[in-house]
Amino acid sequence: MDRRKTLLFYVLFIFVANTLKGQPVKIQQGILYKQGSNIRLGSVKVFNKQNKQTVKSNLYGVFNIMAALGDSLEISSAGFQTINSIVTDFLIKVLYLTPAVELPEVVIKENFLITDLQEVKKGYRDKGVFYTGTPHYYYLFLKPMTFIYENFKSEVINARKFKKYAKREVDNYEISTRFNDDLIKSNVPIKDADLFNFKLRYQPSLSQINTWNDYDLINYIKQCYKDFEKKGKTTIH
Repeated sequence: MDRRKTLLFYVLFIFVANTLKGQPVKIQQGILYKQGSNIRLGSVKVFNKQNKQTVKSNLYGVFNIMAALGDSLEISSAGFQTINSIVTDFLIKVLYLTPAVELPEVVIKENFLITDLQEVKKGYRDKGVFYTGTPHYYYLFLKPMTFIYENFKSEVINARKFKKYAKREVDNYEISTRFNDDLIKSNVPIKDADLFNFKLRYQPSLSQINTWNDYDLINYIKQCYKDFEKKGKTTIH
């Protein structure tokens, strides 16, 4: 039995089965567009939840699927929000799919910042400096001079300053991988000239970034922009 005969048999089977139930089965035709445009969408999945049949729209966004009145059609495609449509008649349906919220992809290249900081730390270690910032109090009793050396010499002081600086830089780097120009500009109508001041004023903390999902962050950006517009765009010093 060739493919055409198999398809015909399947259609007739569904027709007969549903006719026996008193439900007329017909071909429901539809055309799929991208919301707000005249762009037709091909390869969109159309699934009849009642008879479990699945088809895909063709190159011109057209689909044909067997259905009965009251059947629910689920229309889905990658990058678009899934919609449902109830068969209320067998006229051609014109349906619009809304693009899903697309978050800008942040491509994180090799972390040169972390590498550079590790190199500086290694330099302090090679000099015998305990840059962890933890005083070795046992030296105070066993080797007093070592305690003084390890906790008061200039290299140690500089190393501790560097440790604080390194942590701050790493935190800022992690924040900037998500709270970035592309994400801000794609969600609020901010001008390039105002971006620096906006980020300086509203940069979230690392703990906030770590607990927020993408939608929380987008909502935060939108709320901050309202405040930014309200209070003015003067530079913070």
